[in-house]
Amino acid sequence: MGTGSELLEKEELVTLVECGRELAAEVGLTTLLKTILDKASVLTDSPDASVILHSEKRGTLYFAHAVGDDADLLLKQWGESAEQGIPLRSKAGEVFSTGRSLVENALADDASHFKGVDGDTKRPTASMICVPLTVAGRPMGVVQILNKRSGGYTDRDRVLLEHFAAQAAVAIRNARLIEELLAHMGFYASRDDTRGPTELIDELNSPAHRETITILFADMRGFTQLCQIFGSPEDTQRILNDFLAMLAEAVFAHRGIVNKFLGDGVLAFFRGEEQALNAVRCAFTMLANFGGMRDAWDAQTNAPLGFLDVGVGIATDTVILGCVGSERAKEFTAIGVGVILAANLMSHARNGRRILVDKRTFNAVRQAVAEYEGPEQFELKKPGETTGNLFERYLVKSLAAGSGVAMPAIPIAPKTGGGEVFISYSHKDGEWLTRLKTHLKPYIHGETLAVWDDTKIKPGERWRDEITAALEHATVAVVLVSPNFLESDFIASSELPPLLAAARERGLTILWVPLSFSSYDETEIRDYQAAINPDRPIDTLSKAEQNKAWVKVCKRIKEAVQG
Repeated sequence: MGTGSELLEKEELVTLVECGRELAAEVGLTTLLKTILDKASVLTDSPDASVILHSEKRGTLYFAHAVGDDADLLLKQWGESAEQGIPLRSKAGEVFSTGRSLVENALADDASHFKGVDGDTKRPTASMICVPLTVAGRPMGVVQILNKRSGGYTDRDRVLLEHFAAQAAVAIRNARLIEELLAHMGFYASRDDTRGPTELIDELNSPAHRETITILFADMRGFTQLCQIFGSPEDTQRILNDFLAMLAEAVFAHRGIVNKFLGDGVLAFFRGEEQALNAVRCAFTMLANFGGMRDAWDAQTNAPLGFLDVGVGIATDTVILGCVGSERAKEFTAIGVGVILAANLMSHARNGRRILVDKRTFNAVRQAVAEYEGPEQFELKKPGETTGNLFERYLVKSLAAGSGVAMPAIPIAPKTGGGEVFISYSHKDGEWLTRLKTHLKPYIHGETLAVWDDTKIKPGERWRDEITAALEHATVAVVLVSPNFLESDFIASSELPPLLAAARERGLTILWVPLSFSSYDETEIRDYQAAINPDRPIDTLSKAEQNKAWVKVCKRIKEAVQG
């Protein structure tokens, strides 16, 4: 098939040239797609038009933009973020797969026509012309025009739209490249941002300036352990991509800017009106979405994934905002105490304390907060410093009704000082830890009791600091005593001393549970008194007796928690 240009009149060729210039001048993808469809509708005298693009991740097509009476419905039901996609067996899928245009003027009689979209719109398609969007031999989607007003579609319509689609494909490719450039420079915002890419690029090229913004750091707890469970690099990449995409979508939904992906976390900026509230709403959206994501991962493995969690730190401060680097390699970033403060808050947002904010952020969102704890003073120190500056932080636990966000699907931990169980054990006795936690499950009602053990600590974190922080929140400690436990230098030097100190200084209840016979003398441990069967460790009992012993331990734990 030739180009078919001989079918076009001089006036139509001039129109194509003018359209090409207009498309080339538009670098914002959302505005570009609308311009493409407006022009295509005029060129073919058609009221309904759509740009349909391919999603490599989903393996289906989706409506990137549409015009006509049913445009909003199509984008909602079959758009980029919709659950369902347009299958490749459809007419649009056929054009995408083969690269050959289709002209249909009697679709109502075509049994092969995919009726899914027509079923949603309740308006059957009478006629259609569909042409491929291709750049450098690579298909990216199709342009589809429906229901010509003045009769059926002709070869002239097809040729005209094919030439136009060739220009549109290059323009879409260029707009996507500019989006990627902005993302790599740390300025990736939602396509709903009122400013176009040209304005954003102008800002990136402007001198750095001082601005008050809200900074958000979010991070997954337990990612390293999750990778060990799934094992393969492909699974690790898939899980990480899903998680980071979820974080980014939450930021976009609340008018934020994704500045960087940091391993298994994200750094985001919020600017303008209600920036602090948008950041806090974003944090709760992340928690709510993570609950379902964790459940989906949990269904793919036999290993329990209860150790997974999300921690968020948010701070509002005046920072230096702008680009750093050379002319050829630059990055948009923020510099100031607020960034360090938000990162510090995120690092301490763990053990059920999921969203920590600074005083300035809290004051800005106070009216929207339903439940919180604080203020709590803490010291922010530079590496190597013995003293630092004092700040206040708040734990935001829930927002008031009507705040515009879903509440977290993962439970909020109990208040500080009540209901948390600290378990001390040797890693070599991990099987016994699993048995204890299994027996504890029936005793955890309404999330009033939380269990902490060192599986919640990610490799590379400061174990001693995490253990000390967990003991500060604990009401009762369960110590699984065995030869492995008594031989552990780490337990002797770093775990038992703060545990015993907490018992002396604030009345932490300690339940000592002997697991097996030992050549060591447990009574050398100060205040040691076995909680059950002091003369018969658990591994000497029958299976039925072991179950009774664990039930007894659990009841003792519940009694200690209830005081």
